[in-house]
Amino acid sequence: MWNKAKWLKVPAEEIAQKGVYAYDMTGRFAYFRCDAEAPAGADLTIDISANARYRLWVNAVPVLSGPCKGDTHRQYYETVCLTEYLKPGRNVFCVQVLDCDPQTAEVQTDERASIYGVISHSCGHRLAIEGDAKDAQGKTVFSVTTGTADWRVWLDGSYYLKSTAVTEFLGAVVEEFDMAKTPWQWKQPEYDVSAWKPAQAAQPVASDSPLAIAGVMSRFQMREREIPNAYEIEGSFTRAFKVPSGEEVSFDSGRLQIPADSETEFVLDAGFIQNTYPAFSMSGGKDAVLSITYFEKFGGAGSDLKRTDYVHGEVSGLTDKVVLPGGEAVFEPFWVRCFRFVRIHVKTKAEPLVLLKPAFKKTGYPLSVGSRVSSSEPWVGRLWEISVRTLENCMLETYMDCPYYEQLQFAMDARLEALYTYAAAADPKMARKCLLDFHYGMLPQGLTPGKYPSVYLQILSTFSLHYIMMAWEYYQETKDAELARICLGDADRILEYCDQHLREDGLLGKLDYWDFVDWREQWNETAGMPEALRYGSSTIISLMYAYALECAQKLASALGREGLAGEYETRQQAILKNVDTYCWDEEHGMYREGPSFSGFSCHAQAWAVLCGLKKGEEAARILQNAIGDKDCIRCTFSTSYEWFRALETAGMYEEIRHALDEWIGLLALDCTTCPETPTGARSDCHAWSALPIYVMIRIMAGIRRDDSAEDPQYLISPHLMDLKDLRGAAATPEGSIQFDYTGTSCMVTIPEGMKARFLCLDGREVALKEGENVITI
Repeated sequence: MWNKAKWLKVPAEEIAQKGVYAYDMTGRFAYFRCDAEAPAGADLTIDISANARYRLWVNAVPVLSGPCKGDTHRQYYETVCLTEYLKPGRNVFCVQVLDCDPQTAEVQTDERASIYGVISHSCGHRLAIEGDAKDAQGKTVFSVTTGTADWRVWLDGSYYLKSTAVTEFLGAVVEEFDMAKTPWQWKQPEYDVSAWKPAQAAQPVASDSPLAIAGVMSRFQMREREIPNAYEIEGSFTRAFKVPSGEEVSFDSGRLQIPADSETEFVLDAGFIQNTYPAFSMSGGKDAVLSITYFEKFGGAGSDLKRTDYVHGEVSGLTDKVVLPGGEAVFEPFWVRCFRFVRIHVKTKAEPLVLLKPAFKKTGYPLSVGSRVSSSEPWVGRLWEISVRTLENCMLETYMDCPYYEQLQFAMDARLEALYTYAAAADPKMARKCLLDFHYGMLPQGLTPGKYPSVYLQILSTFSLHYIMMAWEYYQETKDAELARICLGDADRILEYCDQHLREDGLLGKLDYWDFVDWREQWNETAGMPEALRYGSSTIISLMYAYALECAQKLASALGREGLAGEYETRQQAILKNVDTYCWDEEHGMYREGPSFSGFSCHAQAWAVLCGLKKGEEAARILQNAIGDKDCIRCTFSTSYEWFRALETAGMYEEIRHALDEWIGLLALDCTTCPETPTGARSDCHAWSALPIYVMIRIMAGIRRDDSAEDPQYLISPHLMDLKDLRGAAATPEGSIQFDYTGTSCMVTIPEGMKARFLCLDGREVALKEGENVITI
């Protein structure tokens, strides 16, 4: 709405009083508070935004964090109904606002650089809220609109958010501060803020500049949040125990007594990895030091121990450190924390401490998972569960590489997450925003940034090709022509950039930036880039370019741009011809890594099959040759999607089942999510590893869109492999397809209005009717 609200800021005299210089505001907080009297039955919905980040409480109850990540061209705001948090009488509205100035850090590894994952406008703390509470008759009973309501502010100059050696420029942060130096009680209704300074009103949120007619834009380009608000639901720890003894720690009546002049340490288990806003309540313990370490598994990064092995596994991770003020106190970290385990270490001084049993609110994107899979084979349901949890944990305001430390949206990861989202929930909203994010981040070079939104630029040239693939896959799922036209323009720039970098052999070699493909030990010296790039052209990069050309060709054709589609097809065929001419190795029956490099990889063979260079029996042969060659570089989790798709294209379902064993093996390690890599993982929850979602719905259950049909249809072609049975549901935009496969009998229930056909193993096709269908395969 933004009709009358103004941006609030910290008055200059408050900044001067705290002794904080403008250049040192980054990572610091301002506390804004408004008190209002409400009658019974009052109703209140607000719009809210801040620069660069806020967290909102009503009557000391946490409600929401935001704003949704945007950039220079998009300042998002959230709309949230606060009625359920109101009570008759005095109500307290509290907003903690973070300031970020990207220009403060000289390099990405500066101590506070990690919080620059949020775009800032470099103008200090800013808060904007618009909302009037109404009674049952629609009469305004109070207002919290900034610029008119009585908002007070306190600048906390005592501490700032910090990064660590692990999280520098990756997104996660920790907090270290002395609670005695900050008014931590400020969210409590009984706390008196009358001595706080009135917040200063700045410019209107809706620009009223007379220059607007001449196209002079305001600093904040306000835009309604394009995805649903994150949910926050109560969570709890399943147990508390000491390490390495395993002795249970009991919170008697929810309280743990810790003596004076002592040290106490124990671990809390949340049951599985999840994103949270924790709260730690205590009383007494003046000057005690509370250290809180959040971690995903015992053993630390790179460990392949059982995730619950507290006897042999070390404890390491992001750690908050807090000096307690004495009396009643609550520590609520500002930034989201990801963990399965939390180590609490308390060192008391002269005063004993009472620690209440910690709690947290689980948070994330409200993904409504409509697909489900189960079987009499136990691993099926368990693997489905950890894969879905992996996807959910990597969705917040953007897709994320991993929620624990690398909370950034990378194009390659996001493309895979979108595919898994379609299979799990048929929800395209996050994918749409992701494509818009990278569109707004387009660079003058003609590439997308590797990660975005982010104030620090990182270019992974190959990820621009994944952006094109994602755009076509999104169009297949949604038929959203409006966004497709935007993406097609970006695709043309990316493809032109690649075309200008073709070598004399008509193939692509080293591009100007990071040509990442996969984390393989054979490519460690090249940071995940094919070693062939050192010697000239790369088969993998060239085939990725060819596949992106094919996706762009299909997109252009779908939008009626047949001339452009024909140009892309011609360019693609030239690339494929050159790969076949210069990179085929007859002796090994595979494509070499490059014309001047004799090595081989599963990646190159997979892309060759996906591009149609080899089909049918020939496709199966080169993939089988890759499997049988012990020196052929294997795909890890990050590139397994293409490998599985190639196996599927070649009809090699037994090999798909064999390849799934790497994920099934995670269950014996007590993994609750899918790690970054099968072994030696840095993160235990990584988006690109949720591939079983796709495999179970699209390949095993065999439910996918029928792209050969002009109107929306579905093709059902199950492949149970070694399973005796498989049942569940596949979510689609047109409704849920129910399935129950047992032996040779397949029961499929088709929703009303949907067209679908069933492809039997012997090649027979059966047209499916609405409702229940029973097919013998």
